[in-house]
This record gives sequence, structure tokens and C-alpha cells, in this order.
Amino acid sequence: MGGGPAGAKRHFLGVHDMTDLIGSWALLSATNYRDEDATPVYGDPPSGQIQYSADGRMSAFLMDPAWAARGQPAADGFTEFFAYAGTWERVENRVRHHVLFSSHPQRIGEVFERIVEVIDADRIELVTIPEVSKSGKTYVTRLMWQQIGGTKV
Repeated sequence: MGGGPAGAKRHFLGVHDMTDLIGSWALLSATNYRDEDATPVYGDPPSGQIQYSADGRMSAFLMDPAWAARGQPAADGFTEFFAYAGTWERVENRVRHHVLFSSHPQRIGEVFERIVEVIDADRIELVTIPEVSKSGKTYVTRLMWQQIGGTKV
């Protein structure tokens, strides 16, 4: 099915681990997979952060540092800059982002569902739900996040 390196040790958060996401996270890597072909997105390394609050609010910012260095205000689609905010909820090993604000207005009102994979105590990976194209290729995006400062709630 593709979507990442074989043999990587991961486990999934359960419904009782909802507070594990609360806090701020820095983006370590962002990779699109088309079957087993990997392509970095938002730069290599990328820049970004995501925040989850205890009252169910969230915000995410993803940016290619090379885009910022050019100083041009217009970003090229979702691969250079993407920001959104709204509410979030946990459903078993998944998180759902309900988009209320977005740098791409056509995304307002959408729900981004991600599988939450725990890498270790301070790192998680959010994985898009796999999509299969008409050509039969499976597309998945993996975003690796490192918790920023503090301790988990």
C-alpha cells in the first residue's frame, strides 16, 4: 500500500490518550507518498507548527523556508505555505480538524482526518487517510511533529 518506510516501529494512540495531543508541536518532516515514491513537501527540512488546546481549538501552519526567503507574497498552492485553524476532536486513533479559517478559502468547512501514530514520548506522526487515484496509485502524506517545550498534560 505504500506510505512510508517499511519496518518503522509505531503504535497508535487510543481513545484514552486524548490529552497527549494538547500543546504545541514543531514540524520535523513532511512527505507525500505515491505508492512507495516519496517527495518532501514544504521544504527539506520544512517549517511549521501545530497547536491543540484543551478546549478543542487548533491551528496549523506549514511553510517552505525557501519560499519565505524569496520574500514573495504569493505562495504556490499547498506546497509552499498553508495555514488553517478551527476545532479538533479525537476519535480512537484519529484526529479530525474542522476547518473554520484557511489561507486557501476553498478548504473552509472541510474536515481533515488524520491517523495519529506515536513515534516516541515527544514525537508523533499525523498521516492522511490513504486515497487511491484512478490510475490505482495510493497517495498518503506523513507529517512528523516534535512537541515544543513543556510537559504533556
